[in-house]
Amino acid sequence: MFLEEYREKVRTPIFEPAHSPKICRLSHSYNNPTWNYQYHLHKNETELVYISKGCGTYVINTNSYQLKKGMILIVEQGAIHSLFSDEHDPLSCWTCAISDYKLCCRSDHGFMLPANVCPAMDSGIHENYIHRLFEELDLLRRFSSDTHLAACDALAVSLASIYLELFLADPKTERHKDSSFARDILIYINENYASQITLKKLAEQFHISTDHISHEFSKVYGISPINYVIDRRLNEAKWMLINTSDSLVSIAKKIGYENTNHFSKLFQKRMQYPPLKFRELYQHKVSNMKKNQ
Repeated sequence: MFLEEYREKVRTPIFEPAHSPKICRLSHSYNNPTWNYQYHLHKNETELVYISKGCGTYVINTNSYQLKKGMILIVEQGAIHSLFSDEHDPLSCWTCAISDYKLCCRSDHGFMLPANVCPAMDSGIHENYIHRLFEELDLLRRFSSDTHLAACDALAVSLASIYLELFLADPKTERHKDSSFARDILIYINENYASQITLKKLAEQFHISTDHISHEFSKVYGISPINYVIDRRLNEAKWMLINTSDSLVSIAKKIGYENTNHFSKLFQKRMQYPPLKFRELYQHKVSNMKKNQ
């Protein structure tokens, strides 16, 4: 038995009044040895990431971080990032995306960490608490009442607060590599991947030769611009296949393919399964995992 009094304790506000974080997305990637997500960014969202199992690699703004169980990461809005799961020890990766927050006593309201602070660390003794917060969010997301949504926001505030405390209690600094016009090209592709993008169109957009665009982009991101367009589209298709009941025709059009057969062939070539088989396999895995939780 115990009693803890909180009324007299001084509370230092973390977020400005009426500007606490709002949850805008929750995801859990797991049980897939071939899972990866090519470089992308979120303009108005900060991602709070937790690795509950497995190994892999997270790249944020060209800095690479080797992942293991218990690690947490903060992916700031506008940061270009990618995720690759280890084939032999697949990642279990939780992500809570938040937005609309303003930190007290900070002019750069949309960012959680100072620019030179390393965005990856081990959660240590706080892992169990963080894990439980994500599991509670997973439970609450299945309900759509205002009360449940408010509870999700409250848990997101708790998660953001503990992340801030951990990262700022013992900040590790790191150097950031210089940006290049390759970043601008990647941002453009992310915003327009469903359009008909060609090297010629990129050259016209950025007033640079096709050879130079291809060389610089491949040097920075390890993939050609056109192959990146394909991967970006197919990553969106994977999410839609697992998380929606949209038809193949609808999914293909949403990601920029008018020809559904062409989309299906590309998908099978890259993912080892036809789209509908991929949906059947991974929706079944998700369903079984939820039943066993």
